[in-house]
Amino acid sequence: MPESFVNQAIARCSVAGSKYWFNCNPEGPNHWFKVNWIDKAKEKGILYLHFTMDDNLSLTEEVKERYKKMFVGVFYKRYILGLWVLAEGIIYPNFSREKHTIKQKDLPNKFDYYYVTSDYGITNPQVFLLCGINFVDNKPHVWILDEYYNKGKTEKVKTDALFLKDYKKFIKELDIRKTIIDPSATSLINLFKQENINVKEADNAVIDGINLVLNWLDEERIHILEDKCPNLLREFASYIWDAKAQEKGEDKPIKVNDHALDALRYLLQTIFPIKNRGVYFNNYKGVNR
Repeated sequence: MPESFVNQAIARCSVAGSKYWFNCNPEGPNHWFKVNWIDKAKEKGILYLHFTMDDNLSLTEEVKERYKKMFVGVFYKRYILGLWVLAEGIIYPNFSREKHTIKQKDLPNKFDYYYVTSDYGITNPQVFLLCGINFVDNKPHVWILDEYYNKGKTEKVKTDALFLKDYKKFIKELDIRKTIIDPSATSLINLFKQENINVKEADNAVIDGINLVLNWLDEERIHILEDKCPNLLREFASYIWDAKAQEKGEDKPIKVNDHALDALRYLLQTIFPIKNRGVYFNNYKGVNR
């Protein structure tokens, strides 16, 4: 809950002897609750207890292992170890060209489904990623097969109609199950729908999406065709956390070198959200994804 909610709740606890109980998952060490409450526990007379999953006796070891596999890096430290740690530096430190790129000759012969995922831009880059989905040991893997990357103001500025024309050329004759577009790109979404393109508006939850990409990288379920996706590969090396936002207790990426990575994040967060982990493997083919 936001700080304003907590302040209002406290103001209403006016009965003598009232107590406040807070339960939270950690974020960065500069988060307002950490600074104003936990760091001032002694002066405010607060009892601070640090719980982990091992304190929940109703969880089996199997369930705890499943939860541990859902988070990587800074998110593992926060949500599994319960530490108030900073998100800093490169956002995807577990990306490896050796592990996550693939050559043309090593591609699967066919894919279960094709998707296109998009990050919208007129003066900023417009991106389309062509993605193939296959299941390996009952887990979905994504192959990024090609990228369309128009640099906007540093290249030819295009209209939605030109993007539509480029899109049709980009997908060739492939049967695209869904085209995922940022919901803020209403003009492009409406144009694509008028052309009977099966559009799904992206879930653009930033932190959840970043955690999901980290998870898939860690499990080596992202495979990038190295000769076709130079901008996506370039962005992995330069996508970093915003240090100034961290000073205010916020987790935000710097909004540069992120357009192809945003498109990748939209795909995973929209089609394979982490809240469905453990059930989407069996249900995926039968739902409207």
